[in-house]
Amino acid sequence: MEKLIKKANRRRKGLSLEVVIRKHTDKELVIKLVGEDHTIGNLIAKIALSHPNVRLAAYTVEHPLEGSPVIRIVTDGTIDPGQVLREVVVKSKAITEKLLRELEETLEVEE
Repeated sequence: MEKLIKKANRRRKGLSLEVVIRKHTDKELVIKLVGEDHTIGNLIAKIALSHPNVRLAAYTVEHPLEGSPVIRIVTDGTIDPGQVLREVVVKSKAITEKLLRELEETLEVEE
C-alpha cells in the first residue's frame, strides 16, 4: 500500500506535488512524484548516481498517460536512502540557482 507523506501546493504556478513512499528500508527508497514528469525524475536519478554510497538510482514512468515518475534509490547500507534524497534535492537546488545566476549575467536579465 502506498503511503502519502507529503502534499505541497505550489500556488504561485497552480501546480501541486504529492510525494508517495512506496518502500523505505535501510538500503532502499522508492517514491512516486505525483504531478511531476520525466524532468524531475531524471534530475534526481542522475544526481543520486554521483553519490559515493549509492549503488543504484533510476526512475520509471509506469504509464505514459499518467506521467508521474517512480524513483528508486539503493545505497550500500551505510547511509539512509532518505538522507541521500535530501542531499540530492539540496544539490539540485544549488545547481539550479547557479544556472539562473549565470543566465542572468550572460543574458543581462534582471529579476
